[in-house]
Amino acid sequence: MDQAKEFLNLKQYLFSIAYKITGSYQDSEDILQEAYLKWIESDSQDIKSIKAYIGTIVARLSLDLLKKSSRRKETYIGPYLPEPIPTRIEDETDDRVEFAFLVILETLNPMERAVYILREAFDYEYEEIAKVVDRTPVNCRRIFSRAQEAIKSRKKKFEPDTKTHKKLFLEFLLASHKKDPRNFSKLLCEQIVVLSDGGGKVHAARIPILGKERVIQFLLRTISIGSKDTEFYLCQVNSSPALVGYKKDTPVSVQILDYENNGIVGVYNILNPDKLHAFSKMEALLRWKVIQKLDWFLVLKMKLGFYFS
Repeated sequence: MDQAKEFLNLKQYLFSIAYKITGSYQDSEDILQEAYLKWIESDSQDIKSIKAYIGTIVARLSLDLLKKSSRRKETYIGPYLPEPIPTRIEDETDDRVEFAFLVILETLNPMERAVYILREAFDYEYEEIAKVVDRTPVNCRRIFSRAQEAIKSRKKKFEPDTKTHKKLFLEFLLASHKKDPRNFSKLLCEQIVVLSDGGGKVHAARIPILGKERVIQFLLRTISIGSKDTEFYLCQVNSSPALVGYKKDTPVSVQILDYENNGIVGVYNILNPDKLHAFSKMEALLRWKVIQKLDWFLVLKMKLGFYFS
């Protein structure tokens, strides 16, 4: 088997490493291209495990990029959210990661995130991680423990089951359609937050919207503004039901919800066009049945029992 085929066989695994560490679809694609060049330039005859070798290259490139990105995030305009991807892409990787968890990962520093992902998601030994992050295995163990505690303190104590998750999403869509604050009030938790990532490139709220009453007013206001000339599609995004907006076949928004205690605790609006590359091939997504045109009669049928498959 030649080097190109060997790399292609590992592509989805490698993409998963890059995406989980960086939280960026576009950067992950770039990292894989750079890793491929490094791979074909290497002497593969002396490599014991091709998977481990290329995985280490991708992990190092991901950590380097994450360090650079963390400096850019300091001057980022408004809330910073990860790049969403259609679940079809993630289905081909080793395992999937929910968008809400990617948001939690953004609270870790680059070293903590890389160590945590390599250990928790890919079961790397500390000796292997040490080679990636240029630390001792003992230090890596400490970093992982610190990251694990940080994530544990932020993770929800209770998450609704998949059926409840989907039901809440459909009810949120119907509440948006009816524009009735009472319907929203039944669905939203008191501690709800709305984060809108426009990156300074499109109009978006530059601060988090906190609390049920403020969020309801924000939702009612933005629903009336944002629906003009926009077509909406149902989609599974990072393993969660989501709403994707298109203008003239160009993706302009992805909205994902977060849930806790049978209520909605977070609304994530990704509006920065640089973060919507994974949704740019609209015709292909339709053909693959990854996205489905929003139809209110269909949503009502789903709410009555015909949920997402």
